[in-house]
Amino acid sequence: MSITDAPQVYLVGAGPGNPLLLSKKAERCIQRADVILYDQLVNPFILQLSSPETEWIHVGKTPYTTYMRQDEINALMIEKTKTHRTVVRLKGGDPAIFGRLADEVDILKAHHITYEVVPGITAASAAMSQLHRGLTERGVARNITFTTGHFKDNEENPIDMTTLKNNGTLAIYMGVKRLPKLMKEVQSVITDDLPVAVIFNATCVNQQVISGHVSSITAKIAALPERPGPGITIVGHVVRNILEEVPALSEINYVCIKGRRDLCMAHAMDIYENGGWAIIDDRVTSTLHPTQVEILTALIEKTPFTHVLNEA
Repeated sequence: MSITDAPQVYLVGAGPGNPLLLSKKAERCIQRADVILYDQLVNPFILQLSSPETEWIHVGKTPYTTYMRQDEINALMIEKTKTHRTVVRLKGGDPAIFGRLADEVDILKAHHITYEVVPGITAASAAMSQLHRGLTERGVARNITFTTGHFKDNEENPIDMTTLKNNGTLAIYMGVKRLPKLMKEVQSVITDDLPVAVIFNATCVNQQVISGHVSSITAKIAALPERPGPGITIVGHVVRNILEEVPALSEINYVCIKGRRDLCMAHAMDIYENGGWAIIDDRVTSTLHPTQVEILTALIEKTPFTHVLNEA
């Protein structure tokens, strides 16, 4: 096999969910992918940037169901390089931040498979953009710590609060479930009742922001009728005076556009630009890979669309 024929794997960050925040490099990788192995948090519309012949494989973790272990994902990724020229491993956010990137790079190196890492906008940056604030702020916070509330095999690890002790910002990924314990841990070390914001589904149409302080945020989250989705917790003075924003679901447009993918793409992007959510139903107008038909059918059947449009 020559170098030009060698399989190429792209480890791509899909960003926080809004397809308009996808990098141009990520878009190009998706467009030329032969197969996409994607995570749960990837907006399915982003998959539609690929060719109708591209194979789609969901390898994400869905709550309360069985899911692929990392070693199974690694094995599948290697297997697909034997039958596909271009493999895209598509991850929500940035693959280098709590994205198991090292595990996948190591397995690709071990099998002498060429690869490239394509960064994406991480959840903390995306969330703060929606609050019109920065993770750092002159005279308020000069440093930041990224940590996670979810650990391998549910082991308990303390938060590194060095940054908070020095008036910095703490961004907690995947920590909503353990928020009561995490906030008690902060209280045990930091005497100030620091501001806290929990941003669910940052940049997406169903984004929801809950603000408070270390002493009150747990109760506010517990009072929600249901957990809105994945959330990131920001602790520190950069989120002071943040107002709660709970968009009414009735104000959100969920649009299904029926027609050829290439002809509907610009319209769908306009819908996202205007704060809506869209998917293209091209099952009739195009010959799709069977995995695309299966995934689109399941998605369309469960989505409560507010509008269904027919494009020429």
